Amino acid sequence: MEERDRELDPAVKVSDRSTAVIDIGSNSVRLVVFDGPQRVPLPKFNEKVLCGLGQDLGTTGLLGEKPMAEALNALRRYAALVNHMGIERVMVAATAAVREADNGSEFVSEIEQECDLNVQVLSGKQEARYSGLGVISSIPEADGLVGDLGGGSLELVEVAAGRIDQTATLPLGALRLSHMNMAEPKLRKLINQKFEKADWLPDVAGRNFYAVGGAWRVLARYHIVKTGHPLTIIHNYRLTPEEIGTLIDEILAMTPEQLLAANGIPKSRVDIIRTAAITLQELLNKATPKKIVFSGNGLREGMLFSELKKSVRRRDPLLEACRDMAASEGRFAEHGEEIYGWLKGLVLAADERGRRLTLAAATLSDIAWWANSDYRAAQAFRRIFRAPFSGIGHRGRAMVALAVYARYKGDFSGPATDDSLRLLTEQEAKDALSVGLALRLSHTLSGGTIGILSRTQLKLSANTVTLRVPQSLSALIGVHVVNQFETLAGSLGKTAEISIIKGK
Repeated sequence: MEERDRELDPAVKVSDRSTAVIDIGSNSVRLVVFDGPQRVPLPKFNEKVLCGLGQDLGTTGLLGEKPMAEALNALRRYAALVNHMGIERVMVAATAAVREADNGSEFVSEIEQECDLNVQVLSGKQEARYSGLGVISSIPEADGLVGDLGGGSLELVEVAAGRIDQTATLPLGALRLSHMNMAEPKLRKLINQKFEKADWLPDVAGRNFYAVGGAWRVLARYHIVKTGHPLTIIHNYRLTPEEIGTLIDEILAMTPEQLLAANGIPKSRVDIIRTAAITLQELLNKATPKKIVFSGNGLREGMLFSELKKSVRRRDPLLEACRDMAASEGRFAEHGEEIYGWLKGLVLAADERGRRLTLAAATLSDIAWWANSDYRAAQAFRRIFRAPFSGIGHRGRAMVALAVYARYKGDFSGPATDDSLRLLTEQEAKDALSVGLALRLSHTLSGGTIGILSRTQLKLSANTVTLRVPQSLSALIGVHVVNQFETLAGSLGKTAEISIIKGK
């Protein structure tokens, strides 16, 4: 029953600032080591073991002996790992299975004695709150209903304006229900009976639904593989109610053999995928959302987020991640703000989303300086398009990655960009190209030197783009600057004009 997902050699010593989160869930036991606490903590080590602690909860009310033994073995390993890594901050949380089982407290005592770990058994309200905060941490604008489907319970959380509103914890975990071996009509009746506890569900109608939990993420993975979606990152993957309805109908029509053979559905999830699909179908019938948004963040990220100061929580997760990347991989990390201030005149008519993506692209516009010039565009594109960013959707990723690609390449030629262009409208692709060409010009004009761009100005009129340069900097207007400026103006459908201004 063991499934492991490793992202770092455990021999690697991690920073003293790192935080380890151990999640003793109803289906899996997982250790994630984050490189913070900070606004956008990145997982440096990630391993899970599928133990199935909650599989008998619906029938016996107990944690099984074999699942407990497997979980304890995994927890001994995790305790040893964090000790060798030198991590002082270790957060250990147990959820529905341990909370509800008649022998749960005995199991916690055994963990604490055997592994020297301080286990916090979360209440249903705490579990729901952390799940909601996890979504807010990566999608600050989240508005609607968060549903976190675990092995033992389903947490429902109303989120809006960065806050948690109403919550409910229901005994509808995918593992628990699957092992109750109920006929489908009886299962659906039970699910809807439990939904009566969340009598506020009509309040979230017409807003988004944010799906959290491994079983529901499998549905997104299957859809991504089946449709050939160009980006396999599940976080912020979005479907319409019609698309998710068709997907659920397809899953429910498949035989066990077809599910086992399906690309994108792990064998370890086949036993619970039908139950997860039925639960989602009944929930969406109640909540009637506008969009279904899959979140890669949940309880563990919410626990970290809850410990940050409010001023840190309010920071933009995308822009924070871009600044961190630029600081570690760029030559002139602080240059991004100046570049954005210089070229924002080209995007003032854009909405807030467009300005934010432009700032992200400006911040990341020098991250491939180290690569051979023939490969810089492709390296920068892949790094951005596949980076573990939060606070950005798939289309937004494509726009930022393409803009930085054009900053190096001057256009979108080459196979690297084909998949991302499929995500954008024609106008979005044109906007990304114009931003990229402006970034290219900014680096050529300034040579990456801070203080030059702020003394020049790009001015947009009905038919002309004017580059205003003081006489003291006129020597910087070389052939490459002229050519790139004319290319930028052409992408905007305007004429290029360079104006030398007297003075400094």
